[in-house]
Amino acid sequence: MVLIVIIYSFIQGLTEFIPVSSQGHLIVFDSFYSVENYTKLTILQLNILAHFGSLFAILIYYFRTIWSLAKSIFFIMRPDIDRNANILLNLIISSVPIFFVGFYFAKYFKINNDLLLLIIGLSSIIFGIVLYFIDRFCLRIRNLDTITFTGSFFIGLSQCLALIPGVSRSGAVLTFMRFNGFSRQNSVFYTNLLAIPVLFGAMGYLIIENFYQVINYNFFNLYSIVVFICSFFFSILFIHFFVSWVRNFSLALFVYYRVIFGLLVLFLFYYK
Repeated sequence: MVLIVIIYSFIQGLTEFIPVSSQGHLIVFDSFYSVENYTKLTILQLNILAHFGSLFAILIYYFRTIWSLAKSIFFIMRPDIDRNANILLNLIISSVPIFFVGFYFAKYFKINNDLLLLIIGLSSIIFGIVLYFIDRFCLRIRNLDTITFTGSFFIGLSQCLALIPGVSRSGAVLTFMRFNGFSRQNSVFYTNLLAIPVLFGAMGYLIIENFYQVINYNFFNLYSIVVFICSFFFSILFIHFFVSWVRNFSLALFVYYRVIFGLLVLFLFYYK
């Protein structure tokens, strides 16, 4: 059913770049609708296609910035004289922890499916509350020119918290950056750019590890096109919404949503 695929893509596009955990939402949605029963795609194929749609969206939205960063690679050994080279080098450093920790986590840690909803619900509430207080009371005086290599490494470590279902990669990085005094706008900008290597790495790993399960005759059909295009469209829409939102408002709206969502998930866990 195409409608189910569109809803799945909407959830991915809505939640990937705002601090509410796309992984948690997709797990909850699939636990009720078993999405692959309505399409010719497996849940793994749907997940990869939806995330590639989001990846393409972030590449298009920040194309000029990415192009400027790419050109600065020639000055990457002299980040002190080129702002873009400094940002690029820090993004690379921030990306390192998630690749190592994520690989180890995927290889050796399996979360009991019976506990998934409980973990998602608790993570959504707890980390949402932490984000609220840090965003509300921490200073907003730093810009990305002041980021250090040590700081960028710890930003990368904070991103690893997103391996816990329900935490949110965006939420974890935003929380850490706001705690360290970066403005909301700079925090969102850096967090969004940091999504690019993460999405590339995660999808690449899933394809390599499950190549014949992913790339088969079922992979190329109407549902594949719909999920990719819809995920791309909704991702672009909500990236722009979030970037515009933080120029004028706090992150409280997303915290309220996280708490409500978490409570609903806990209710479902206990009474499903």
